[in-house]
Amino acid sequence: MWTCPKCERELKNPNQWHNCVKVSIDSLFEGKAEELVFVFDKLLSEIIDWENVAVSATQNCIVFVHNQTFLIIRPMKTALDLKFYTATQQEEEPILKSILYSGKFQNHIRVSSLEDLTPTIYSYIKQSYKLL
Repeated sequence: MWTCPKCERELKNPNQWHNCVKVSIDSLFEGKAEELVFVFDKLLSEIIDWENVAVSATQNCIVFVHNQTFLIIRPMKTALDLKFYTATQQEEEPILKSILYSGKFQNHIRVSSLEDLTPTIYSYIKQSYKLL
């Protein structure tokens, strides 16, 4: 992993192209439902202990990287959009959409409360972590 000296994002390769803007994670939650901070913190507390996980913020999302990006969390007004990857298409709830992208499926789930964080969601995220 390489850390950009300007924006402090952790990236896979030295001088890798990225949107080089320094953003705090907290700023992404400004004007959003307060519950979303608790939901994000719960996800973060689970995932941060996995081996070699780097977390950084971009202009509109939070990126989790292990070799490659395996989870993107985009805070919306009343929900977090979770984007993760699987080897096969996922069609059952809580998946909103599953699209083939670069040989793997890009999936989206929306969560808005702690009760939405089910073992199934954690399982999907762990599969994405292992896939990439």
